[in-house]
Amino acid sequence: MPQQSEAKHLVHLTAVPAGWPLATVIDAFLQLAAYHPSRAHASYAASRAPEVVSARLVELWTSQPAEAEAWLQRCREHFAKELAGKETRPELLSEALLRHGAAEYGKYGWCWSFSEAGLLRGEPLGSAAERESWAAGYLQQPPIPARCRELAERLAEAESLETARKRQKLEEETAERRRLEAELQKSQEEGRELRNRLAAAEAQVSSKDAELQTAQSESAKCTETCNEFVARAAAAESAAAEFQERCEEFATRMQASEAEASEHAKTKERLAQAEADENLSLKDGSQRSETGQSTELQVEKAVLQDRCEQLQQQLAEARGQLEVLWEERGRYQERLRQLAEMNRKQESHHHRHPTFNPPGAAPSKAAFGEEESDLAEQLGYSLVDEDLASVLSGSSGCSVQQNCFMLDAIFNCRMDVLREGRDLQIGSQVLAGDGKTVVEVVEIKEARATEVVDLKAAGATLRVTPDHPVQIPDAGAKAGRHLYLPAGKLKVGDFVMNNSGEPVALTTAQTLPTECNVLKIVFKPDLPVAVFPNPSSCILSKGHKKSQNRRSVRGRGQEAADPMDEGASIPDTAAGEYTD
Repeated sequence: MPQQSEAKHLVHLTAVPAGWPLATVIDAFLQLAAYHPSRAHASYAASRAPEVVSARLVELWTSQPAEAEAWLQRCREHFAKELAGKETRPELLSEALLRHGAAEYGKYGWCWSFSEAGLLRGEPLGSAAERESWAAGYLQQPPIPARCRELAERLAEAESLETARKRQKLEEETAERRRLEAELQKSQEEGRELRNRLAAAEAQVSSKDAELQTAQSESAKCTETCNEFVARAAAAESAAAEFQERCEEFATRMQASEAEASEHAKTKERLAQAEADENLSLKDGSQRSETGQSTELQVEKAVLQDRCEQLQQQLAEARGQLEVLWEERGRYQERLRQLAEMNRKQESHHHRHPTFNPPGAAPSKAAFGEEESDLAEQLGYSLVDEDLASVLSGSSGCSVQQNCFMLDAIFNCRMDVLREGRDLQIGSQVLAGDGKTVVEVVEIKEARATEVVDLKAAGATLRVTPDHPVQIPDAGAKAGRHLYLPAGKLKVGDFVMNNSGEPVALTTAQTLPTECNVLKIVFKPDLPVAVFPNPSSCILSKGHKKSQNRRSVRGRGQEAADPMDEGASIPDTAAGEYTD
């Protein structure tokens, strides 16, 4: 890049440097087109820069048609929408010049300088909005489109003149080639005629030679009688001399014909060589063009193939790592399930009956929980303390006040997978309170609650809305019947059912005024589900049932009712249709 001291303002340009390419001359013209011959640009009014640049541009445009077409093709790609519909060549060139000038003006502004090496545009403008504003201002200046149209017309006219000159040259070359071909054909015909005449002369000479030999033979034989035939001998000799002269004449003409034929052959060879040279030059030019394009395509293809192979290798490695992680995940889940089963079996020895169920956890149980938590952390999982274990809960109802779950409530899904409530959706499957039956989510909504109830019993915990139904022991122990009380009516000392089917006493029953988001979930079939952060101990609670369609069904028995708060009960709904 030239030094700043060598640079001059573009309006002071008096002659275009010979080293400037076509694209640089175009940019210089489009920059000068944005100047106004006003007081602020007095130097521009007296400057010859626009005339010099436009003249040089027309000269390069006609002398470098390949570079001109390449520049125009780039404009077609960048401004395809603006150049669409331009039917004539001047319209296309004018629009391409105008759009290209606006893009350069919006990118670098207007104060450009130049040197022998090229243009000095300065630093690019800042934001995209500023660039668009400058480009729009360039398009709105009245002199610029007119100057672009004028230059486009000059370029199109120069192209037409150059095309006419090439056409005339081609016609002249074609006429000359045809003339040479006609002369060659004429020479060939003359050569054939001379060859025919030469063959006839040779035949005649051969015949005369035979006659001469016969005469000489007869003369030798008739030497004794030559006196008689002196006159005939003289005549024969005279004829022989004449024939000899004619033979010499024929020989001379034959040599002249051969020389002429040789000259015609040389002319034909020169014409054939000229045609071969022309075809070879055209073929070499075409091969060089095709070779350049083919080489670029081959290089690009090789790069893309290399990149594709790298991506395939990375994908294979990622798949292998993913398979290893899935195997490790399966082993860790199986180990966690075994630990949970061991923990549940140990707890079963301490909770055989509510009377002997202490409020706190046994020391051995706490030690085992710490060991399990440490092992889970080593395996890459986080287990919740037994004090945070929850109770079995039912699904929520259709309103904010009815049977809502917390968003972070954890459900036990199939294949020993735990999922938070916020991850459930319609069609998700979770395990019921018995740990075997699978229930399906048929409705799930998110709502807002103003109060929650925290329940704790023998290490199990549950946080629900105050009117969420929680399973309690059934004194009557009737088959198919489950008793429930709203969570807000439970108090410390009341017994609730955990996921092991054992009654446990509540150590905490506290209502908190907390605004939070809750989930209203409806399960099918309508069975209690376990909600917990720890799979070892949960409290059972009832899900909300949707109202059934009131249609009589032949063969269906009476629906059993589940007692609720203080003798009230809610029906235990069988699997079927649920609606809001």
